[in-house]
Amino acid sequence: MTAQKKPSAVAAAAAIGLGVLALAIWALMVATLANLTGTDPAGNALAQAYAAIELVALWLLLGLLATLAAIKSPAARPAGIAALVLIPASGLAAVLALGLLSEPRLTPYRWPLIIPALVPPLVIAFCLWALVPRWRAAVSDRRATAIAWGGTLILSLTIVPMVLLRDQAEERLVALEEKQEAAFANLPAEPALWDLTPFLRAPHATKSAEALERARHLDRRQNDAEMMLERGDFPLLYLGALDLTPTPSLCDKARGLLRRRLEPLVLKDAAAKSYSEIVEPVTGAVAALEWLVGYGCAADAEAQAWETMAKAYRDPGYEIYRLRDLRDPARLGRVLREDPARFSMLTPQAHLKAWLKFADDMALRSEALAGARTTANRTAHAIEMLGNEQDAWTVIRYLPALDLEPTPALCQAANGELRRQFGKIHRPSNDDPRPYSELLARLGTGEQLKALIWLATHGCEQHAPLDEAETLIRSYQNSGEREAILATLAKARRR
Repeated sequence: MTAQKKPSAVAAAAAIGLGVLALAIWALMVATLANLTGTDPAGNALAQAYAAIELVALWLLLGLLATLAAIKSPAARPAGIAALVLIPASGLAAVLALGLLSEPRLTPYRWPLIIPALVPPLVIAFCLWALVPRWRAAVSDRRATAIAWGGTLILSLTIVPMVLLRDQAEERLVALEEKQEAAFANLPAEPALWDLTPFLRAPHATKSAEALERARHLDRRQNDAEMMLERGDFPLLYLGALDLTPTPSLCDKARGLLRRRLEPLVLKDAAAKSYSEIVEPVTGAVAALEWLVGYGCAADAEAQAWETMAKAYRDPGYEIYRLRDLRDPARLGRVLREDPARFSMLTPQAHLKAWLKFADDMALRSEALAGARTTANRTAHAIEMLGNEQDAWTVIRYLPALDLEPTPALCQAANGELRRQFGKIHRPSNDDPRPYSELLARLGTGEQLKALIWLATHGCEQHAPLDEAETLIRSYQNSGEREAILATLAKARRR
């Protein structure tokens, strides 16, 4: 008698172990499937790949668990044929559900999730029921089999209407795209801005990008935008994307539209609605406010009003924090000072970084560097930029042309950056000689050496970076160019 019970106990323990592992993978898979489109395209593709791996691993475990139950439990054997058919069939349905969930904005939206979310618990529960005597005593064979495999069959079959619904939705989408394509092709050569704005939200990303690019180059876009803001049909989400000039008139009209768009969204009673109902207009308002504030249009009142309105809804999103941050005085005009879209937007108050942004353009370089030299706080700005690896190279590149004051702080910051850049460059060994031309290629344009010489000849303490530069240069083969730069560095050291 004992010998007969032991295999059943071992099988039950094995089934419980497999069941726990399967449930862990199931929980991870459901979480992944519920958010397949939450990031950029590369991140979404990675999430879909992970979901596919989790799905395959889970269904293999389900098959193994069902096989164990059929071998070790007489109660599960009558359902063996059903399991043999329905586990692969439900796996195929789950794979199809994964495909549908990769585009949840189309019907049947997120409903396909019910297949991978509900089938595994049913199979796991049935197998554990078959192998655990106490569970078998609680539920009859017929009822357990009907619930588990009948439920699996029904859930698997739901994929058929879902796929049909998606096919119909995609057909409608194709028809809409064709209709929009024809309408876009029939636009006049010089359309008004309002002729193009309907295409900004086109289903096909290529068409919306084409419409946006065309809108950005309309000669009349500024006047058209102000007209649309005044009459209330301007898409606020695109205020900062149309290359508009942030004039006082545009600012006032945009703020007015923000106030008008807000009014119908304010809750009139205490019954809180879901934030999902207003996420689209709030996102548009935040985008518009960020552009306005960044270009010096004070909109604290509007940002506060939108934040207050959004907070009244249930489970508000991250946008409320963005609205709060927009009231930080440091945000007002920051984009205009540090990163304006056009050279013509630069002002005497602009940050050194803003002027140097345009110095790479040969047509603007002379004017940009001349403007940079007039920036009142350019030395402090240069020190700030040298503390940021992304901006530091720009300062090093143009340092001799910026008429900076060689303060101890500037010398220290610039030397630290130069030593960091020199330290990244390969030093060839004696048994692997390299030509000096290779070092020049590794240095890029060699602006580091020009900056080093400027610092040394303007009173900075340069012994350490000069030593490092000379050691680096001497590690490459001798040449006329190499000796000339070493002589220049030696001269700079003496000065």
